[in-house]
Amino acid sequence: MRPFPLKQVRLGWHDAGTYNKNIEEWPLRGGANGNLRFEIELKQTLSSQSSFSGLVNALKLVQPIKDKYSGVTYADLFQLASATAMEEAGGPKFPMKYGRVDVSEPEQCPEEGRLPGK
Repeated sequence: MRPFPLKQVRLGWHDAGTYNKNIEEWPLRGGANGNLRFEIELKQTLSSQSSFSGLVNALKLVQPIKDKYSGVTYADLFQLASATAMEEAGGPKFPMKYGRVDVSEPEQCPEEGRLPGK
């Protein structure tokens, strides 16, 4: 098994982990919506779980791809990075579907405390 690029997996998890099926309105329901690119979201994540400080580095790794392919949403890119990292580490291949919509401003990020296990 190859080294596991955990920071890319965490990027996908933290972007999607705020999903709440009981909230119907988007973007309030959370989920994979590219919110981790906003400073407020990173600060909340980093302050609550210091072991996830690698997220900033993961964002730096995917940013050149986003710059080159501006039509790809951050939400899709974060999930693709996560799935690719797991596959490259010897894990299963995840079938991907694209078309996620990014939140457009920090005010659309889910409120703090929505990640499970807190």
